[in-house]
Amino acid sequence: MYEQVLQNLCTLVQYRPEDAEVLKRVYPVTSTWADEFVQNFYDVLFGYEPTARIFQPNERPAREQTLREWYLRLVKGDVDESFWRGQWRVGLVHIYRRVTNDFMIAMMSCLQQEFLRKCMDTWPSAEAAEVFLAFKRTTDVVSGLIAEGYMRGYQQAMKELLGFRIGLLERLIDMESKSLVERLEHLTVK
Repeated sequence: MYEQVLQNLCTLVQYRPEDAEVLKRVYPVTSTWADEFVQNFYDVLFGYEPTARIFQPNERPAREQTLREWYLRLVKGDVDESFWRGQWRVGLVHIYRRVTNDFMIAMMSCLQQEFLRKCMDTWPSAEAAEVFLAFKRTTDVVSGLIAEGYMRGYQQAMKELLGFRIGLLERLIDMESKSLVERLEHLTVK
């Protein structure tokens, strides 16, 4: 399951092994941005009540260290099999931490926007674009793995807890989601 999701994401976002090489080449510069990115990332999360309540008191230093290590590994171009599998695992962790995909996607976007700004301030436009796109494609794969790890992990937990077969659960969800779409269409047609 994970392997097919990774293949789909890499193909569709056009991630290339050369992206890791681009990131490695500029690591001496991008690594210096880590502390600023981590500070900004957690300032946003702790400054917004719905995301701030996810954290336990005094947890911020540990989470900052985790993000710093993740960022440095990513911009070093160290995106091997264990890195990708780790992103899937993050999706599973997000289930019990109540980090929903809207929060994750929004924060990845914040990180991407900040990375773009720093690239544009650092390099001529062609090089800035090359570096940013390598980062963007890599982090888009990361976001997809986290989101799918979350969704499929949630489904698996439901199956295990309630004894549903995945096929039956999917059919029930299909029926209910179609009903939700019809209700929303009814509300928007007015």
